Amino acid sequence: MALKTTSPLLSDGVDKYRPRTVLILCLLFLLNVVLGVLIPILSESNALYSVELVYDYQPGELANEDVVAPYDFSFDDEIATRQLRERRAAAVLPQFDFSYAESVRSLALTRALVQALESGDEERILAALPSDGIDRNSFLEVWNALDAEERTTLSLILDDSVLALLQTGLFSSTELAQISQEGYTSVDAELPDEAVSSLARRIVDTASLVGEDGIVDWLIDYFKDYDIKMSARGFDLLSRLVASLVEPNVRYNALTTEDLRREARESTPTVQAEIHRGDYILRYDTIVTEQALQTIRMINGISVDVSPLQLIGRFIFLAVILYVALYFISSFIERKYRVIVYTYIFLITLAIVLILSYLVTFFFQQQSQMVDQIIPFLFLPLLMSQLTSRKRMGFVAGAVYSCFILFFPTTGAMTFFYLVFSIEVSLLFMRFSVTRLDMLYQGFYTALANIFITVVFHFILDKPLAILFQEVIAVTMNVALSYILIGLLLPLLEHFLNIPTVFRLHELSSTDSPVLVRLRTQAIGTYNHSVNVSDMAYNAAKEIGANAELAKVGGLYHDIGKSDHPEYFIENQGGGPNVHDEMKYTLSAAVIKSHVKLGVEKGKEVGLPQEVLDIIEQHHGNDIISFFYNKAMEEAKASRTPIQVNEEDFRYNAEIPQTREAGIVMLADCFEAASRTLKKPTTLRYEKLFTSILVGKMNGNQLDDCMLSMAEIEKIKRVFVHQAFGRDHMRIQYTKEGGE
Repeated sequence: MALKTTSPLLSDGVDKYRPRTVLILCLLFLLNVVLGVLIPILSESNALYSVELVYDYQPGELANEDVVAPYDFSFDDEIATRQLRERRAAAVLPQFDFSYAESVRSLALTRALVQALESGDEERILAALPSDGIDRNSFLEVWNALDAEERTTLSLILDDSVLALLQTGLFSSTELAQISQEGYTSVDAELPDEAVSSLARRIVDTASLVGEDGIVDWLIDYFKDYDIKMSARGFDLLSRLVASLVEPNVRYNALTTEDLRREARESTPTVQAEIHRGDYILRYDTIVTEQALQTIRMINGISVDVSPLQLIGRFIFLAVILYVALYFISSFIERKYRVIVYTYIFLITLAIVLILSYLVTFFFQQQSQMVDQIIPFLFLPLLMSQLTSRKRMGFVAGAVYSCFILFFPTTGAMTFFYLVFSIEVSLLFMRFSVTRLDMLYQGFYTALANIFITVVFHFILDKPLAILFQEVIAVTMNVALSYILIGLLLPLLEHFLNIPTVFRLHELSSTDSPVLVRLRTQAIGTYNHSVNVSDMAYNAAKEIGANAELAKVGGLYHDIGKSDHPEYFIENQGGGPNVHDEMKYTLSAAVIKSHVKLGVEKGKEVGLPQEVLDIIEQHHGNDIISFFYNKAMEEAKASRTPIQVNEEDFRYNAEIPQTREAGIVMLADCFEAASRTLKKPTTLRYEKLFTSILVGKMNGNQLDDCMLSMAEIEKIKRVFVHQAFGRDHMRIQYTKEGGE
């Protein structure tokens, strides 16, 4: 039984007004989107106080006037924040990482060459020489010109010098030149210990680092403390071999460096500029700074320049958000004739709260740091939740409002998260209570929750501690005022739009209403039956998460059409003669069917909500009145002359149940009446009775549209059986002298 999602504009009762309805809804839709785009611009251009400049200054020019702050003001100093972030990012030293792979490769090449040199085999020596940096012919010429002792010395110290250089760390001269140009005189390098077995990061001066072009100087320093005899040709050959064998094994890691600098920027808190009344922003004959101009723009409320493309982007964004919200409303409101009403209320109220938000931000600009707590963010979500008896509608309304308020100049991304979090938590505290006094308790707990959220976000945003108390007072008054307005507005909407809120349904559930008093007076059997059906429907609906109050009221009023002719219904005959014995079966069926139509008419007369009228109309669906139909069929078979029995004469002429509540009342009506016919009732007999009723309704396709799942029907059965067993429980027989 899938959920139907048709357009609200195609709902029953509004088809003849469809063009006008579409037009009005489109205009309201467009009005809200336009307000969402224009109000932030108005907020930016309208300041309580402004600073007038005699000249359009540019940074670096001399000021020709004194400019003084007109009031206390604080804002996020973007320039100072950007400068601080860049300073912190620049404080991150270039990161250099040690490469084992390069070190191992250089050592392997060196040791292969040393072994070749020690062997004296020229072909082997030539094969072991590096391919770059050494001319093989000139090398052999110089090598052969050295005496045997010097050749032995060179081959011995070659491996040692390469190992020592790799352990010291060889840097790229190009990379060192690059960081020197950036102004760094030290780096954060990963260097090996003496045994080249472990690494450790150290901050080292760039002057002490060895680059490719400093290998000769490093070799001179390295061997100056050693008593090694080597000619100039031999040392030159050694330095060329070391330079060609060793590749830089400590390389600049630009990615890690940039990541660390980005983290430094992101971890830098926003700089809050505190401007006090009377402070000089500009002074005559002093240099105008970008920061001073930014402060003036903030005071004048024109710090944000919106381009045409931004306006188009905002318009599209808000239009999509609003369309999704309206689609959600049309999809999840079961009664389509209510979709138009709820859509009107949602769009009109959204426009009102947007205008109120603008007025609040305009008249309370000096409290700009508390704008999140002052704007009316709770009213629309609370109203939609109470009207529809669905928290999800409040969630949707809150999300839409938060998106619209996002573009206000006094708000930002954190405002969006603050509003969404506050609205969601506030709706979680909402209970669809049956008395208006319960709203006071809900408001109290909602205020406490919002105070907690306000304190948390206060510290997250690092606001001045001095305004925390003011924020708490503001959000408390906001919550209180929202609940007061909801309490005043709900009765008006209930009355003029006949909306079945929980309060309205609770009032209708009172058995002292005139229509129920008349039913009790005229048809006591029907009245008692209705009370039992109401109780069963209420508990069953509550068990499966349906609208329990609506099911209760629907059960109470479902048979009010029987009050005009109660004697035609078995529960009011009291064992006397049955008036149907003297009537034709078709006439009897017509009388029985008429109580549905009469019930709807009486419900309209007393102003019952359409949702209750639907239950009255649908509680029999288009089912067949089997008792009289079977009697007519038996009579037709027994007759000597052919008699045509028309099934439609014995079938109710109403729509099958369209909602879960209507389906529950249908099952409760049948089960309550049938359960009274059981002799010596037991739990098992009640369960079998319910199953037989359910099978009959399903075979007649009566439950096809009410969206009751089999799991929910199983829960309904347990509730019905439990209540019927409690109603018909056995009692002991008392003597005439006593009893309870």
